[in-house]
Amino acid sequence: MDSQSVDTIAVPEVVETPVAAPEMSSNWLDSIKERFSGQEPWAVELVVFGLGGFVAGFLLKNFGKLLLLLLAAALIVVLALHYTHVNEMPFEQLQALLGISSFQNVQDIITVKIAFCKEHPVALVSGVVGMMVGWKVG
Repeated sequence: MDSQSVDTIAVPEVVETPVAAPEMSSNWLDSIKERFSGQEPWAVELVVFGLGGFVAGFLLKNFGKLLLLLLAAALIVVLALHYTHVNEMPFEQLQALLGISSFQNVQDIITVKIAFCKEHPVALVSGVVGMMVGWKVG
């Protein structure tokens, strides 16, 4: 076959039309918030606290002893570093991060948690039921 006998085939020109990409939220958490924005607050609490309780119950049953030991070891290391002045803990920043900067003692924290439970009974019940189901499944 020589190069002169080869016929050329005309290929139609491909015109690319720009396709608008679907608008994606920059953060997956924002997309979840948008999805739940039209729902009733009690329904969102039911789902979020129910799933959170399920995961907590499952993890506590399977890894509870290990998590408790790791938490205790981490607390001992952090306190030892603080009291030996190797690493100073920024307690003000830590309290602000945890949202407990306005509390003076443990009683204030307990009072706030009880008030939350009174204001959000659906969250409390769904969290407890989710934890019990997670414990049974785990």
